[in-house]
Amino acid sequence: MRARMAELADALHSGCSVRKDVQVRLLFRALFVCAFAASLGAQTLQRIPQTLVATSTARERADAFLKMGNSDSALVYLRLWTSANPRDTTALVTLSKLLAQRNQHEAALDALASAAAAGFGGSTAIALDSTLAPLCRNGRGRAIAERIEANAREQSQYPARFARQERIGRYRVLYPPQFDSLQRYHLVLLLHGNGNEPVMMLRWAKALGLKRAIVVCPEAPYVKVAETIAQGRLRLSAAGEDLAAPDTMNPTIVELSARWYMSVLDDAERSLPVVRASLPVVVGFSQGGFYAQVLVSRYPERFRAAVLLAPSYYSWGGIADRLDGVRRYGIEILHVHGRSDPIVPIQTGWLIADMYRRAEIPYTLLEFNGEHWIPDDLATRVGRWIEERFR
Repeated sequence: MRARMAELADALHSGCSVRKDVQVRLLFRALFVCAFAASLGAQTLQRIPQTLVATSTARERADAFLKMGNSDSALVYLRLWTSANPRDTTALVTLSKLLAQRNQHEAALDALASAAAAGFGGSTAIALDSTLAPLCRNGRGRAIAERIEANAREQSQYPARFARQERIGRYRVLYPPQFDSLQRYHLVLLLHGNGNEPVMMLRWAKALGLKRAIVVCPEAPYVKVAETIAQGRLRLSAAGEDLAAPDTMNPTIVELSARWYMSVLDDAERSLPVVRASLPVVVGFSQGGFYAQVLVSRYPERFRAAVLLAPSYYSWGGIADRLDGVRRYGIEILHVHGRSDPIVPIQTGWLIADMYRRAEIPYTLLEFNGEHWIPDDLATRVGRWIEERFR
C-alpha cells in the first residue's frame, strides 16, 4: 500500500515542493478522498487534458477540470492538493465553494477557515459570491468572515503603487543538431504561455525538427508568486497578474512586456551566430501567441513570419489597430488551434482568423482535433512551414 501511495504522490504532486515522504503520509491521511474518488466512477474522472499528462500537479488538473465543467473531478484533485499544500488560499476557497454547492456546509467552512488562517483577505469576493456569502452570515461562518476581514484590513495598511522598472532577464537557447559555432543559423523567437516557463516549450520545440535554426525562449517578465509558491515550480506570465494593477494599466503592461521580449531578440542577434540577412520567425503558444501578434504588429520590420499556437487575444494589445504594418511588410502568419481547446476556445481562433483575413494579410488557419497543447506530429508540420520561410 505504501508503494502505491508513493506512486500517487508522483502522479498527483509532480513538481511539488513538499518532500516525497511527507506527500506519502499526507496521502495516507487523505485515503478517504481516494475512496471518494473511486466512488465517482470512470465517467466522473474524465481523461486528463493532453496539456497536463506528463508534468501536471493535482492543482493544475483541478483547474483544467473546472474549465471543462467537470466539478466532481476538480473536487477530488483539490482535496488532494490542499492536503499537501495547506497554504494555497486560492485552491482552498475554490474547494470551499465546490463543497458548499454540494450542501456540505461544514466541510466548506473547514476549507474556508483554512484559507483564512493562511492569510486569505478577499472579504469583498466572499461577500459577492452567492455560494459562499450565505455560509458567513451566522455562527462559525461569521467568525471566519471576521478573520478574513481582519486579513484584508491588515493588507490595506500597505497601499500599492506601480512604477516602471528595468532588470536583467534570462532566456534559454536550443541549438540545432550538430551545431557548429563557425556556421550561421536562422533565428526563432519562442514565447511560452501563461504559467509556463522556457524549458517546457524548448522540449516541445525539438519536435519542430529545425536543422538550420537556433531557438531562443525568454522567460516572461513577471513571476506568478502565488502559483510558484503553491505549486513548487516557477510560474511566469507577461500579464503581471500578481501585481493586482488596475485594468487601465493593461496597455502599459503589454507595451513593456513587448519591449522585454524584443530586448531578448536584440541580445540573441548580437551574441549568437545568426544569419544577419535573415529575419527571425516568432512562435508563441497561448499567451505567447498573443504576444507574438503584439510583436509583429509593433515591430513588423523585425520579423519574417509568425506562428500562433492556440493564441489568446486581448483588445488592449492594440493589435487590430496596427495591422497595416503587418500587411505592408508582408509578414505571413500560421495559426494552429485545437477544435476542442478548453483554454482558448476555437471560436476565439475564428475571430482572430477573420481579423487577419479582413486585413488581407497572408494567413493560414490549421485546425486539428485536439485541445490546447500542440501535438508533436503537428509540430513537425509547423517546423516545415518555418523552414520554408527561411529559404
